[in-house]
Amino acid sequence: MSNNGKSIISDKKAIITTPAEVVDPKEVWRVNDFNELIYAHGYEAYLDRAMRCACVEKATGQALSTCRNCLGRGWFFTDRRETRVIVQGMNNSKKFKDWGEVNAGQARVTARGSDKMGFMDRIILLELEAYYSEIIRPIMFESEIIAYPIYEPISITNMFLFISETQVLMPVPPEMYVVDKNKIVFDPELSTFVISDDMNDVNPPMTLTMRYSYNPVYHVIDANRELMRVRTKTDPLSDSRLTDMPINVLCRKAHYIFDPQKFGESLLENNMPT
Repeated sequence: MSNNGKSIISDKKAIITTPAEVVDPKEVWRVNDFNELIYAHGYEAYLDRAMRCACVEKATGQALSTCRNCLGRGWFFTDRRETRVIVQGMNNSKKFKDWGEVNAGQARVTARGSDKMGFMDRIILLELEAYYSEIIRPIMFESEIIAYPIYEPISITNMFLFISETQVLMPVPPEMYVVDKNKIVFDPELSTFVISDDMNDVNPPMTLTMRYSYNPVYHVIDANRELMRVRTKTDPLSDSRLTDMPINVLCRKAHYIFDPQKFGESLLENNMPT
């Protein structure tokens, strides 16, 4: 059927026109929008402030190995803050070199400007769980067989005891150990399964491998945006105060920065009075 050469699309006329809106071309920073986005979509987290320990020697720059404020690490953490952060690129990226495997374990974290994160600050993600496989070597300390994993286990999924190179690994049942934060106390009966060359060795050395879940822990190693402050009013000559924009930092998994806690030592708490 012919339509007399008329287009049913372009030749159709509009009978109603939506009125134009008044447009303000001025650029305005809407900092609250960023902060609301972080709060609405971020993860619950603890933020611990990092401080260099005063035990560090002037001549060598090394921390005292006997210091209970930092456990010889040279850093202690204070003034815990509860906040929310957005985490991006939270991966376990691996690069293979000629001599082995290099694992970066990096992530980018975005927080509100009021959190004021700095170098080596510790971020603990409370709503996320990661899994880690670790070798532990318990020792006898104050009549207990104890070991300290790097992270505080939420749940231990697998644990095996090394008997010898010719025998299969022995599964360790949950009733043979007790988890107390980042300390594991073992049943003394476990040492009887270890084969020792010394018949007089009452507590032969043990080696175990374990896989467990934990809350991811990161430390700030670099800042992509930490000094950006803007005026929220349209007039640049106004008396409005500068407002902190969100902070974006590069972080690394804790086990790439610090060794596990020392046996039988606990950190002293250092917090500013509120």
